[in-house]
Amino acid sequence: NETYREYSRNIYSSGSHLLNIINEILDLSRIEAGRYELHEETIRLTDVAEDCERLVKLKAESKGLQLIEEFAPNLPQVWADPRAMRQICLNLLSNALKFTPKGGRVTVSIGYLDDGGLYVSVRDTGPGIPADKQQLLFQPFSRLGAEKSGIEGHGIGLALTKRFVTFGRQYLQIRG
Repeated sequence: NETYREYSRNIYSSGSHLLNIINEILDLSRIEAGRYELHEETIRLTDVAEDCERLVKLKAESKGLQLIEEFAPNLPQVWADPRAMRQICLNLLSNALKFTPKGGRVTVSIGYLDDGGLYVSVRDTGPGIPADKQQLLFQPFSRLGAEKSGIEGHGIGLALTKRFVTFGRQYLQIRG
């Protein structure tokens, strides 16, 4: 029966979404407690970015947004935790897609820093955030008026992203 299949898909989708929220909260808690364990391996940042882009492609298309890649040539592999890097990239992309108006652009860039390190950057053509509010973005459960605009989210993504980056810099001396 198609009705029950649709119910099953909705239940599965909702369960997956809730599991993702729970995992983000647990990761945030582990990092805050200094108990997050890195599982590093050799990865290509471009592969991580492309995987994340595939995950958000339908959402971008439904809003009429362009996803643009700007990858420097001949990027080396890096030693990093692929799950953490994927979560960082996915959180940045998801946030950009949420706040970029229809017809806008979201650009993922990966390139070299002047000191030889690498960077990953996500830029969008959204309205931006006032300078005096930017630090609030990185507080857990901070949504900066998203509730009023009807934009979905739980306010954990950017807080978790900042913790992953700070954790990586502290323990791995990641540059960028």
